[in-house]
Amino acid sequence: MQNSKAKMDEFKSKFLDILHKQTNRQMKIPAMGFSDYFIQTVTTDASPSHEVDATDSAAATSSASGESNAQKSDQEILEGIEQCYYSPDSNPQLYELKKVLNDGIDNELIEVTIAQLRTQQKVLTKQVLQNILEQRNACSSEFAAINDTQKKLEESLWTCQKARSYLNFARTNLTTTSLEILASYRKREVLKEVLDTLVAIKKLRTTDVEVQKLLADHNYSAAIALLLQCKSSAEAYMQFNCVQSLSKKLQETMLLMEFQLDTVLNEMVLGFDGRKYAKLQEAYKLANKSLMAMDQLHINYISAIHSSVNAVLCGYSDPGQDDQAKPLYEQLCEQLSVDKLLPCLISLCKTFWTILASYYQVVMWHNNYKLYGQEEEDSPDVYIQQKLKKGQSRVWNDILTKVCLFLQAAKLTALKYDQFIQVLSVVQRLKKVGQEFCGEQSEKLIETMQQQSEEFFRRYHICCVEEICLFLDNESWTQVDSFAHILQLPEFRSVRHTLRRHKSPTAALLASSNNSPISNNNCDELVSVHSQDGGSSIYGSYGYFLRFSEKSSPFDGGLDAAMLEEDILSGIVDEASCYFSEESDDEQKSLQSKEFDDTSNQLLVNNTALNVLRCIGRYLQMCKLLHCISPKIVSCMLELIDFYAYAVHEIFGKDAPVATDNMYTPRLEQRLRSVEANILSQIKLWPINFSSLANNELANPDTLYGLSQRIVAVEAGRSMIQQFHILQHYLNHLLPLADRPMLASYLEYSNYMLDLAKPVYTCVTSRVIDLSAILAQMAKVKWDVNHVIHQHSSYSDVLNRNIQSFAMCLEEIAKEVPVPSKHVWNSMAHVATHLLVEGFANVKKCSAGGRALMQLDFANFMSFLELISNQKYPQHRSYVDVFIKTYYFAPDQFEQWIEQQRLGDEYSARQLTSLIQCICISDKRTRQRLLQLLDVGMANGVTTTTTPTTTPQKNNHGSVTGSNLSSVI
Repeated sequence: MQNSKAKMDEFKSKFLDILHKQTNRQMKIPAMGFSDYFIQTVTTDASPSHEVDATDSAAATSSASGESNAQKSDQEILEGIEQCYYSPDSNPQLYELKKVLNDGIDNELIEVTIAQLRTQQKVLTKQVLQNILEQRNACSSEFAAINDTQKKLEESLWTCQKARSYLNFARTNLTTTSLEILASYRKREVLKEVLDTLVAIKKLRTTDVEVQKLLADHNYSAAIALLLQCKSSAEAYMQFNCVQSLSKKLQETMLLMEFQLDTVLNEMVLGFDGRKYAKLQEAYKLANKSLMAMDQLHINYISAIHSSVNAVLCGYSDPGQDDQAKPLYEQLCEQLSVDKLLPCLISLCKTFWTILASYYQVVMWHNNYKLYGQEEEDSPDVYIQQKLKKGQSRVWNDILTKVCLFLQAAKLTALKYDQFIQVLSVVQRLKKVGQEFCGEQSEKLIETMQQQSEEFFRRYHICCVEEICLFLDNESWTQVDSFAHILQLPEFRSVRHTLRRHKSPTAALLASSNNSPISNNNCDELVSVHSQDGGSSIYGSYGYFLRFSEKSSPFDGGLDAAMLEEDILSGIVDEASCYFSEESDDEQKSLQSKEFDDTSNQLLVNNTALNVLRCIGRYLQMCKLLHCISPKIVSCMLELIDFYAYAVHEIFGKDAPVATDNMYTPRLEQRLRSVEANILSQIKLWPINFSSLANNELANPDTLYGLSQRIVAVEAGRSMIQQFHILQHYLNHLLPLADRPMLASYLEYSNYMLDLAKPVYTCVTSRVIDLSAILAQMAKVKWDVNHVIHQHSSYSDVLNRNIQSFAMCLEEIAKEVPVPSKHVWNSMAHVATHLLVEGFANVKKCSAGGRALMQLDFANFMSFLELISNQKYPQHRSYVDVFIKTYYFAPDQFEQWIEQQRLGDEYSARQLTSLIQCICISDKRTRQRLLQLLDVGMANGVTTTTTPTTTPQKNNHGSVTGSNLSSVI
């Protein structure tokens, strides 16, 4: 019923709204005299009947004419209704009373007001009825809708009543068991939730044990993931006190695990493990600390370098030192004994290699694996790559600093040669490791090693010269058997493959003329060619980081021969000499016999010359290892050869009974003076006492005054220079372009030992001939005969017998040592011809017959000399012939010849003076003019002058300086 009443109220409100709505205009209806009863009455009265319709129709027809005026009047009336009648809160009755009675009681006004109100009421009522009629259809449809709604409400009410009845039935029939099931289910869900909570708490409690197991298995990422998962789970149960304490414990476990991760990361520095490192990086990635881990890793590498070097040095330090004191690194290096320097350096390099190899593998790992897989510039992988690249240079520079400090503080100059060479080789390999590691040339290391090498080599060179002095003092001057090539010496074994490539100077010159890369010292191409050598190891072309690992290093077996075949301070010198496999002795001899044509001929050498070659071999190794000071080393090689030649000259070239001053060429003189100035002042063992040799062998005529010893000394020097020529092209390869002319100029003097042999052999040949007896016999010959004599003089037979005796002695000596017949007989011819010129120059008077006798004696001697020596001597023959034939010159021709000789040095001034006096004996004016001309030349220093005892001046043929024996030559 309440719903029906509400529905009716809603209908009324809608009906009032309809009344207020106008089709063409908005008209407000005042609320006076209008009620539900009036509406019902109007509705009832408005019911049509036939009679009323007729009456209305008539009335409408009769009033049609005045409708327009009436409507207008009604509209004005409606508009004249005051506003207070439309307000629901106003009181119209009180308003009209006040308005009428405001000025007092006026009946007329009251009547007019009543009439006006009635008119307004009538017009308003009429208008309202008209509006009701207009909205009648809408009202009917609305009532129909209301009826439908009421039916639906009744149906809904019935449905609700039926549902309630069913619910009452279900409520009354629901069993207690069903309620207990629901309660049990709810309880089960609650218990399940509690059980899950307990399981989660239990898991939190056992996390520490599981984390330790995972860490023991190096499964760091799983440990981090487990800790992060447990930490996230603990946040859901923070309402429990036990979980709060467990959360704190998990945080501590996380910190401990990070510390353990850092410990394992530190282990990667000295022992890289790819699998373990991958797990570490995954763990750091889960913990979002990859960048921090990379920074920590670099700190660990730097710390490992500083701690490891101190540990290595302490292991080689004196155990008696105070343990409480902590010496600095430099002090530890200075305290090392000499015998521990090389092992300590190798240990340091091995330790550094372990660190570098580990870092290299870290770099390679990050190059192959990306942690985040992003290519953006701000990706963590990009930062890691940049950090690793910068870290390479920093790690290598720290290592370089330690090594340089070690080399500067250690007593390297006190090392032996082999030890120093091994130090050079170790440093060279370390330099190559650095170049491969980060591409740096290690200039600081090169500079440090260069300083140490120069100081060591300066001391070592003096030691080598003093060693040669010891060999000279104990030399027997006999031939050493079975020597054919320098490659037989162990000092040259490491370069035999190199010499095979550089053995042909002719090919090198041809390549140089064709703009070969070798001529430009482009040794990089040489290295590429050398690396293809068939004898090299298959690993030679690979880097150290591919051939070795942390467990092995390039410095293992650091004392082997392979390390001695590398170069130091430069990466351009003979790279191919490394990593050759050593053949057996038989293979080595076979290789030498195939590659060198001259090895079939045995060379004449002595122990001192072999020792000089050995020193040169050691110098060659140092030159190959110390490329930057190679000019100094090569210069010292040449000094060793010059010192040997100087010693031979001092021993065998100064005991001639005649003056040999003019037998020295300027170049020979220069080298002998250079030895005196540069070498003798630095050695303590010079001069050496050779009195025993000089008083025995060199003074014994039965042995031709030690001719065999002299031959061995000179020929050993020639063999030594010959073998040194084999090294020429390789030394050019080692020398810078600016210093190569120095070596070429030295080796251009091919007659070095031959020039030295002249005074040496003259010391023998000048004693074989009895010079005083020959000169005395020549003085007894009558040279001013008036007829031609057909028999040669007796002194010629004596001279020939001396020559014959000399030849017989040479045959005996040739059974002991190979005799250089050409040079020995040339010395004999030199002495004999100068002896004849000296004798002819002593003649005071000479006729044409005497000149013919001179020519006869000389022809007899030369034919015999050439026959017995089986050689020709055109130079010596011309020397005597010209002197004899001057007697046949015309005065002008003779004067011209004297002018030429005055400017030359072929004959001495005394010989020319005697010749002028003899020829111009009857022409005093001409004699005085020529002698004056000759004296002017002597005053100007053109003729031969007195020279120092040790290094006389040049004279191609020599000159007689006096009638005594000391002036024959």
